[in-house]
Amino acid sequence: MGDEEKVGGSMGRTKGNFFNGAEILIAEDSQTQAEQLSHYLGTRGFSVTVARDGKQALAAALHSKPAMVITDVVMPEMDGYTLCKEVKSLPVLRDVPVVLLTSLSGPQDIVRGLECGADSFIRKPYDDKYLVSRVEYILTNVELRKTERLQVGVQLHFGGQSHFITAEKQQILDLLISTYEGAVQINEELETKQRELQQAKETLEVRVAERTAELAQTNEQLQIELAERKRAQEQIKNLNEDLERRVVERTAQLAAANNELEAFSYSVSHDLRAPLRHINVFAGTLIEEHSSQLVPEAQQQLNRIQEGTRKMSRMIDDLLNLARLDRRSMTLQMTSLNPLVENVLQDLESETTDRNIDWRVGSLPSVHCDPGLIQQVFANLLSNAVKYTRHRERAVIEIDQSTVEGQLVLFVRDNGAGFNPKYSDKLFGVFQRLHNDKEFEGTGVGLATVQRIVRKHGGRIWADAEINKGATFYFSLGDAAAISGAVKRHASGE
Repeated sequence: MGDEEKVGGSMGRTKGNFFNGAEILIAEDSQTQAEQLSHYLGTRGFSVTVARDGKQALAAALHSKPAMVITDVVMPEMDGYTLCKEVKSLPVLRDVPVVLLTSLSGPQDIVRGLECGADSFIRKPYDDKYLVSRVEYILTNVELRKTERLQVGVQLHFGGQSHFITAEKQQILDLLISTYEGAVQINEELETKQRELQQAKETLEVRVAERTAELAQTNEQLQIELAERKRAQEQIKNLNEDLERRVVERTAQLAAANNELEAFSYSVSHDLRAPLRHINVFAGTLIEEHSSQLVPEAQQQLNRIQEGTRKMSRMIDDLLNLARLDRRSMTLQMTSLNPLVENVLQDLESETTDRNIDWRVGSLPSVHCDPGLIQQVFANLLSNAVKYTRHRERAVIEIDQSTVEGQLVLFVRDNGAGFNPKYSDKLFGVFQRLHNDKEFEGTGVGLATVQRIVRKHGGRIWADAEINKGATFYFSLGDAAAISGAVKRHASGE
């Protein structure tokens, strides 16, 4: 039958339906519309044939006479009006009712429908109940039309054109009823739209009122926040002014404190050292000039007095040096550390000539630092290593670099007396010592000086040790001490 499609009506039929199996021919170029029509009619028991345009539909009708033709108005090849006119012009198909699917945009559609002999209009969009009711109504009245074959011919002038209409009374009546129903449906839809618009308007007015209230509240809150921010800015301004005033005052206080410290240093340097020198000299004179008159115990006491004055003099020197560190400005320059270590080792030769010391000096980096201060760091650490390995038959002292937690550090390691690690936090305090003077002499200021110097360079220092298993002092010099490329290569293992 060409490209037309046959849709069986056996599925979904209702028992007792008078129209079971009645064949409906659908002419529709929209596949979606065609499937929708087929579904609506098929579920009511009709047998549906679908053609894609008017020519296919006419050929299908001639091949198998349908009970009804439902056709879209706008189609390629042959439109719905032309198809209807062709069906009504053929004696074998003349009594087949033709229903036009249209939007019913105006009276012109009705006139054209009458002119081509259409039996009814179904307006798009349509619902399934209305579609089926119109189809059943028209099929029910087919026999009535056969008994009333009175045709009416009339010449009609409309829209500037002349139309000659030949139609049966029942056909005209059905067409007008369908037109009226379409108009009623349009009116109902308009009323529904009006109600929806009114409801939307009322909802919108409520939302506008709510939003206006929200905006008013937000604006009020914003004004409050702006006022609070302004007060906060005034407070910040006052605090900054007060802070600047306090900084100026504190700077003046620090300057005065520094002046007092300088005066105190001068006093310690002159006023304390002079009596110490006198005590030392008098004790030495007594030993030299009156030793024959002194019992051995008295000579020992005088020796102790001299040793005490010398120790106190060293402590004064160390304290003065420690105090000067905080006020001393650093002279930073790129410095190779190996020469600094060599200088310290030369200074220690007089103390180590009779010692068996295995010096292990690694390849140290070049760093941006104050060379005088860093040499003092090595001097204090290496002097401690020499001192605390005194009781070892063979001392091992190592100076090298390593990587700790991704950071390059320097270290001094020895195999000496070590210390209890739980007291390591006391190492760098002034006058804090983990060994008494009978074991190892010292003032307890050297490591405090080392810590001050390392901190001035932006670094840190710490120690690991075990009793009688030696100690290792690690220190870094911070980001300010820009390490040379050679160091980075060493740290990465290249």
